[in-house]
Amino acid sequence: MALALKFELRLEDRGGERVLVSALLAPEDTAVRLDGVALQLHTRTGEPLGIRLLLPISGELRQPMLSTVELRCDEVPMGAKVVGIAWLGSEQREATVPTDPFTELEVHMRGRRRIAEFADPDGIDLLERHERDRIARDFPWIDEPRIPRAVAELEVVEGSDEVDQIIDELGLDDESAEWLEELLREE
Repeated sequence: MALALKFELRLEDRGGERVLVSALLAPEDTAVRLDGVALQLHTRTGEPLGIRLLLPISGELRQPMLSTVELRCDEVPMGAKVVGIAWLGSEQREATVPTDPFTELEVHMRGRRRIAEFADPDGIDLLERHERDRIARDFPWIDEPRIPRAVAELEVVEGSDEVDQIIDELGLDDESAEWLEELLREE
C-alpha cells in the first residue's frame, strides 16, 4: 500500500557541480506518518552520482511542508535526475525531477510579470505613450525606424516636399527625419 502523501520535486537552480531542489511533502487526506525522506542525484541510467541526502523529517506530517536542498557531485551530466523517496516501514512514495535546464513545462510557461488581458478579444488595444516607453526599456528595437509599406517601389526623390511626405508616411521622429534628409543629400 502506498503512502497517502503528495510528494513532488522541483528544480530551482542548476550549476555545473550542483542542483538546488525543492521537495514538497503534503498529506492527501489526513495526517500521515513518515520514517524518513531521502534525495539523491542519478545518471540517465540510474547510477548514483553522489551521496544520498537524508532530510531531517520523521514523525507525523499534518500539513504541507517544503524543503529546499542543494545536491552536489563532480559534474552534473546531461540527462541526470534527482530521485526522492519518502517512506514508512516498507511503504514508500517516489518522486523524480530531471536536472537538465528547461525540461519542465512550468519553466517555459512562467513569465516575469503577468500580462493583462485585452479588453476586446478580437482586437488589440493601442498602447499609451508611457506604456510604450516602459516596454521599450526591455525591448529597444520597437522604437527603431519602421520599414515603409511599399519597400519594393523605388523612386528618385529630389524635392524637399517629397522627402517630407516620406517622413510623414514613415512616422519618423525629428532625429530620424534629420538623419534621412542628410542621407538623401549625400551622393
